[in-house]
Formats: sequence, structure tokens, C-alpha cells
Amino acid sequence: MAGAFDEMLDAVEGAEGRAVAAEARVRDFVLEAAHELRTPLAGVQASAEALLLGRPEREEQERLLAGVVRESQRAGRLADDLLLMARIDRGVELERRPVDLHDLAEDVAASAAGRPGAAVTVGTAHGPALVEADPDRVTQVLTNLVDNARRAAGPDGRVHLDVGPGGRVVVADDGPGVPRADRERIFERLVRLDEARSRDRGGAGLGLPIARGLARAHGGELRLLDTGTGAAFELTLP
Repeated sequence: MAGAFDEMLDAVEGAEGRAVAAEARVRDFVLEAAHELRTPLAGVQASAEALLLGRPEREEQERLLAGVVRESQRAGRLADDLLLMARIDRGVELERRPVDLHDLAEDVAASAAGRPGAAVTVGTAHGPALVEADPDRVTQVLTNLVDNARRAAGPDGRVHLDVGPGGRVVVADDGPGVPRADRERIFERLVRLDEARSRDRGGAGLGLPIARGLARAHGGELRLLDTGTGAAFELTLP
């Protein structure tokens, strides 16, 4: 009986410790999210005050208005990402139907081709790869991976999507890769490996956590492969 009582006390103390740690993580996340949101809002406020009080010339007015639109869009994207992250935590609803991952990969590559940046190719050797999945959510995951890969590879780099059987897609780039110590950190919320570049592009460090959350909501997984060169992310769906 004494042994059982000791085990119960240990379990209670462990649960209390985990609860305190979870509370600390939530508090840190809220603080980081608030900081991220303040940045574009400060830009909107500064531009609006300059328009209201400065009476600038037309060219300057257009520049300030463009800044208002850009920063408000950035704040909107962050709010959308935070809401989606909350839905994933609660259990996001998926509209599953038979989809061909190869077709989705081709669509994502075609969309990327219309924007400046690294070239994107899709492997065609494996043929159709049918899965039961939400095509919009899977497209969101692939788009996120491709956009990240194109930024990492640079304008002269290359990004390749390899679609394999069994619901497997690998998005690889020839950029600098991810340091070994950061291979799991990149999937944590509000984590950036390149602070300046991510802030300039409006990234808040939620893209990969959302992508992994959507993969796991399907019963699949998203992980970083150890390839030695560049970075390669593997999406697997059941």
C-alpha cells in the first residue's frame, strides 16, 4: 500500500510539472504571437499617421498606401495562420475524397512557375498516386513546402517534387539545408532559422507546424530527411 501511495504521489507531481510546463509554453506562444502581430500593426499605424498628418505629395501617398495594404495583409495572414493552428489543435475537419498526389504536385508546380524564383519540377516516373485526402489541405501543405524550398534555393536554384507510391511526396531543394541541431526545431511554432529573411517576407514561423499538423490530421506525417545536401521534406499520407 505504501508503495502504491508513493507511485500515486509521483504521478501527481509529474502531472503538475507537465501542467506548469504546458502553461509556460502557452504563455510564451501568446507573447510571441502578440509580438508578431504588433509588427505589421505598427507599420499600418505609422503609414496612416503620415497620411493624416503629413499631407504628403501624391507619389508619397501611393507609397504609404501600398505600405498600409502590405502590412494589413501580413497581419491578416498571421491571424489566419493562428486560427488554423487552433483548429488543428482541436481537430481540423477534413473533406476526404480520392485524389491523385501527382496531379496536386503538378498544380502546385504550375502555380509556382508564374512567380519569380527557383525552378520547380515534378517527377513523372511513378505514375498516379491515389490517396483518400482533403485536396485543399494537401495542396496547402505542398505549397508551403515548395515556397520554403524556393526561398532556400534562391533565384538560380532548383526544387523538385518526387511523387511516389503509397501516398509519398518528397520536396527537395539545392539550398544550404538545415543544420542538424535544428531539424526538429523548425517544426515548432514561431521558430525561424533566418530571422531577417523571414520577417522581410512576412513569415511568422507557423508554416511548417501547420503543414505537419495537417499531415498528422490525415493520419500521415511530415519529416525532414537526412540527405546530406540541401533540404528534403517527406510528406506521407495513408
